[in-house]
Order: sequence, then C-alpha cells, then structure tokens
Amino acid sequence: MATPLLQSIPGAIKPGERFDQPDWDVIADWVSRNSDHDKADRIWTELAVQWIDSLITQLPGGYSRFESTEFLLLANCDPRRAKRLLDCCEYSRRTILELLDGVARDVGFGKHVVFAFPDIDTYYDYISDFYPEEGEFGLSAGIFLNRGYGHFAICMAYGNENDRIIAHELNHALVRHLPLPLWLNEGVTQVIEDSVVGSSHFFVNAEIVRRHRDYWDRDSIHYFWSGESFQFADDGQELSYHLAQVLFRNLMSDYRRKVNDFLNTANYLDSGNGALIQTCGVSLADRVTQFLGDGPWAPRSNYQYFETNPATIE
Repeated sequence: MATPLLQSIPGAIKPGERFDQPDWDVIADWVSRNSDHDKADRIWTELAVQWIDSLITQLPGGYSRFESTEFLLLANCDPRRAKRLLDCCEYSRRTILELLDGVARDVGFGKHVVFAFPDIDTYYDYISDFYPEEGEFGLSAGIFLNRGYGHFAICMAYGNENDRIIAHELNHALVRHLPLPLWLNEGVTQVIEDSVVGSSHFFVNAEIVRRHRDYWDRDSIHYFWSGESFQFADDGQELSYHLAQVLFRNLMSDYRRKVNDFLNTANYLDSGNGALIQTCGVSLADRVTQFLGDGPWAPRSNYQYFETNPATIE
C-alpha cells in the first residue's frame, strides 16, 4: 500500500499537546511546488481526508469520516445524523453566500472541514491546542479555527443549537479573507446566523441596557474594539456579543445600502472606524453613543488582529 500523501511530506505532522498537528505552512509549500493550480483543490481535499483519518486514530472509538459535495465531517454518530449535519452545512453555505453576496467568498482549496465532538471534554481537549496555556476564557459551543487549513469544531452536547452553531462558524469561514475587527465579524455573523436558522435570541430591554452602561467605560471599551473582551470569562463576553449585534443591527437599519461597502473596507487596525466614516459619514463613537449615551467611546488606530471567534452558549 502506498504511503498516504500527508505522511510522505517531510515535517508535515508535529506533535501537539493532545493531538498531532499538521504544519500547514510546510504542507502549503509542498503543494505549491508539487502540483498544478488546476489540481490543487483535489490535492488539498485528499490531504484533509488523511488529516481526519489520522485524527480518528487518536480519538476514542466511534468516530468516522463523512463527506458531501462541499464538506468533510468528523463525527461520532450514526450515518443518518451525519447526513443531517452535512445537509445543514450545505444549506448554510448556500444561504450565507446569497445573503452576503459580494462580501462572503468561498476562497481557498479543498472542502470545508467540520469536527463534531459529542461531549464537552473531547471538544475542549481538541480546541485547547489553539489557546494559550494560561488564562481564563469564556465557554463556547463551537469555534472557527482560522489557522492553516481553516476548519470549525462544534460540541454536539448542546443539541438543538447545532444548526445555529454551524451557521455561525461557517459565516466566519466565509468572511475569513476580510481583515474585519472582531466586533464586526461577530455582529454580521450573529445577524446572518439568525437569517439562516429562521429565529433569533436577540432582545434589548431596560435591564440589558443598564448592564451595558455599568460595564463599559474608557478602558473596557478598548477591549471591545480590540476583540479581547469576547474571550473574557466575566460578563464582558456576553455583553461584547450583544453590543456587536446592537451596533450591526443599527447599521443595517440606518445604512442598509452601505453596509456591504463597510464590510469590504473595514480593518481591525482602527476597528473599522475609518471605513465607517468613509462609507456612512459617522464614527464608531457616534454609533456607541446612540446606545450607551455620551462617553469616551472612540477606538484607537493600532489594534492587533484577534482571530478567535467562538460561538457562545446561550
């Protein structure tokens, strides 16, 4: 039997803390030197298949690989449930590309990869290799891992929310080519997620407004603009997701025809402030003031890219 392609690439696999990790830089360099452009999609899909099969050998028993037109799925479930998950993935992909026409793009080679873990422990065992060793982080039910071969992991333990989690993480995958600030990435993702599944958890009442106004100040607002507060283990995570959705929904209401231009030009460096001024004629401070009242809400212009985008637990 021929050696699988992934194993034949020198340095392609490195040990992680819990699971072996492909070195996608090494693999990408090998693919670019050893394949024609028109064959790249097939080769990347073959590599993804072998990556999944290797991971199956490192996981507890019961995992299998499933496949559809655009997706590869690793799951510990029966074929009927796997087909339902893949059907949900295919529907979500089509719908997101339609709803965000001109913004979302299915770029890159190879099929989308989804890891569906049946329990919380295995889910966190896998995603922990993508987090710093120290620190406190908010809980999540799914996450798009934008490193190398971008893929997303979901925790099936949350049952009825699986369709929503898939739509959420797939939206992140389909806008990964844009240098979006995390608040905008999460804002548009939550709104599109609601459209895909046909329901919404979003609400605003006096209590949530009070909590926002008690929490945000001249220091904490910069954690929001930078994206760091979306990982906080305190109320900051919940309020960050909610504020992101408030801001994006209000932009959709006031500047619907300009939102796509804003999404396509926003940059994490200034949290999208310059793009918003250019496309809509208002600043981010103006938009936050509309919801929180007067305050020192203006973003800086030197934020770093913050790429972890978990789907939180409702």
